[in-house]
Amino acid sequence: MDDKGTGFPEITSFGTLLLFAQTLENAAAGYAEDFPKAKRVHTKRGKRLELLRRERLNEVVLQPLTGLDRDEYLPPANASAGAAGLAGLEDGIARYYRDALIHGAHVLGGLERTFARFARESEDLAASLRG
Repeated sequence: MDDKGTGFPEITSFGTLLLFAQTLENAAAGYAEDFPKAKRVHTKRGKRLELLRRERLNEVVLQPLTGLDRDEYLPPANASAGAAGLAGLEDGIARYYRDALIHGAHVLGGLERTFARFARESEDLAASLRG
């Protein structure tokens, strides 16, 4: 699980798929400091993913996962402040969840609806941030 110093793991299995999502949610909560609704959404989702990862990791056969390049989903190192920067981050988060549904359906083990909901929520947040 090489994170290349970013804190984000390579996405190679169910466990790393969830860990990446959890790390992404925690980062988004930090970026959303000035946007209480977005911060609340990301904090709640991060906690939910942490719980799911702990509960389900042993239930899932650790099948290999390919097709998701971690570097495509990393938040910008110096995200621009304000609504526009957070909207761009929300777009990337929604894309991660959508792509995870495509490439990781065989390992999600019933979490498809959760990932689809998280993608929709991020799309809605992005739209509201753009006004």
